[in-house]
Amino acid sequence: MGVWIPLFTALLLNAAANVLMKVGARTEVAVPEEASLLAKALAFMNAATIIGFVLFAINVLVYRRALDRLDVSLAYPIMVSGGMIIVALAAALLPVLNERVSMMRIAGMVVTAAGVWIVARS
Repeated sequence: MGVWIPLFTALLLNAAANVLMKVGARTEVAVPEEASLLAKALAFMNAATIIGFVLFAINVLVYRRALDRLDVSLAYPIMVSGGMIIVALAAALLPVLNERVSMMRIAGMVVTAAGVWIVARS
């Protein structure tokens, strides 16, 4: 189990970073088009976006640690598919995002999860 902890930690960090980036995009303060570049950058860099950047950076370090013990051909599919499922569920459940998860998306997640399970078992 110890070999999987860095990978699952990286997966959760990556998913949280993606959700925070979306929250940051949703909560960005609008600035006039003629505003200075600095004003636009400050509006873009809200707290959720900054925390998302930090989580992405930590994710890269933890994922690198996971690759010390796992093949990238195994770790990467788990990262991508697991992240997709976590992000889709969080986006549907968090009121600030309130995204709709259709039956087709759910079916796609099930097929993807099945494929990753096959990869992980081999």
